[in-house]
Amino acid sequence: MLPTKILAIGAGGLQRALTHEFVHILNQRNLYDGGIFIGQPRGTEKADAFNQQGGVYHVVTFDMSGIHDIQQISSVVGATTLATETGRERFYAQTENPLDLLLIGVTEAGIAKGELAMDVLEETLYRYFCHHGADATLCVINTDNLRNNGDVIRDILCNEYPRRSDDYAGWLETNVGFLNEMGDRLVPQVYAVPDEIKEAARAQIKGQDALITYAEAPPTTSLILEDMENMLRVPFSELQDYGVVVSQESIEPYHDWKLLLVNSVHVPGITHKGTLSGIEYVNEAAAHPTFAPHLERLMNGYAEIVEADIPIAGKSAQAYSLEFVNRIRRVKDDNARINIIETVKLRERAADIIRSPNYDASTELFKSDFAYSFATVLRFLTPHTVSGADGYKGVTDTGETYEIRDPDRTIQDVLKGAFGTSRSDIDKRLAAIFSNAVLWSPGGATSPSGLDGNRDFMARVGQYYHRLVNGETCLGVLESIDKEE
Repeated sequence: MLPTKILAIGAGGLQRALTHEFVHILNQRNLYDGGIFIGQPRGTEKADAFNQQGGVYHVVTFDMSGIHDIQQISSVVGATTLATETGRERFYAQTENPLDLLLIGVTEAGIAKGELAMDVLEETLYRYFCHHGADATLCVINTDNLRNNGDVIRDILCNEYPRRSDDYAGWLETNVGFLNEMGDRLVPQVYAVPDEIKEAARAQIKGQDALITYAEAPPTTSLILEDMENMLRVPFSELQDYGVVVSQESIEPYHDWKLLLVNSVHVPGITHKGTLSGIEYVNEAAAHPTFAPHLERLMNGYAEIVEADIPIAGKSAQAYSLEFVNRIRRVKDDNARINIIETVKLRERAADIIRSPNYDASTELFKSDFAYSFATVLRFLTPHTVSGADGYKGVTDTGETYEIRDPDRTIQDVLKGAFGTSRSDIDKRLAAIFSNAVLWSPGGATSPSGLDGNRDFMARVGQYYHRLVNGETCLGVLESIDKEE
């Protein structure tokens, strides 16, 4: 059995099809000898499945044409739930092992003081320090794509949690490498995978597997790690054939490109428009005869701004972004999985475009496409009914209700009652949203201003949002933009 050298907080599909698979490959190539112990933050079903299956599961590489590969992964050596004190103590007991890496794979909503995953990470690091002393070194990787995600984790731990001791605080600052990371692979929820794909996978896999993970083929660049101090002991850099890069230089430009040119294809690019139009799956929305050319125009405009603002030598922003557009058309995934935490996503994926000095040089059509895209997310966040703190419901253009799951209710509260209201009222509401510097400030820092400095953008969003809450559909508004072309 592999020795436990990595602890993972989170048991989601992206970890299983990215870091866990890569550790498995390193072990198979005799480049590493280490196993992963997993803590499932909420619930027990995945932890139970890992233990029942001896840590073995399968990654099925597929697209809409069928299955292309099935890999049996055996890098996990154990798992427990973090939802109970007993489960947490079992996880903390693993800190007695000499570890190389801690992985935290939870969404943006879980990266804050007081959230379960962060509390567990803080206690895990302290226990490791107590067992191994001030000379021990360790790396932490947050596998969710927040900008400067390693820095964010470090700053929360060092500045927002109570100071345990001077020695421990010094150890966190000097001996723990909080690596900025950019990971990329489409891993849809199992329920969104076509039945024929699932049936074919089960027919090829011997025995039961409750953890089958369906994913696209690894993209050209699947994982980039920033290891400036050369602290990482897991040799991910050996996996260049899987698109893995470990850099001793800042990866901020790559992370910006990922957020602005890949993640923005989903939000604000396509998923909210699809949901509001009654289209359940991302691939169908991205291939829709009206949405498809709009999405390509939108991302071409993004690429021109991003390449001017953040050039990367030898890289084409347009090719990078349109590659992802084509990727999402080949893998069945549902919009609802992605439509969450919209406030953070708009800040990370649209605010830089609004503030860009190169916005003015964009085409009129891109400015309209972009403002319309932003307006559709605001339309999605507009409550149709509110019942208590958690009962925010929206309504689609086809009359279906849905849960608004963004935990930040600021935008939603401003937009309550916006259906059927006047343009002047809409402008006041949007001014309150765009002038709120806190909403548009990254990583807890407060920007000197909001987004209201871009008057052209505000006017366009106001126009489209007013139409969207006064009876016009997402498709109808977009068709009118197409006619203006």
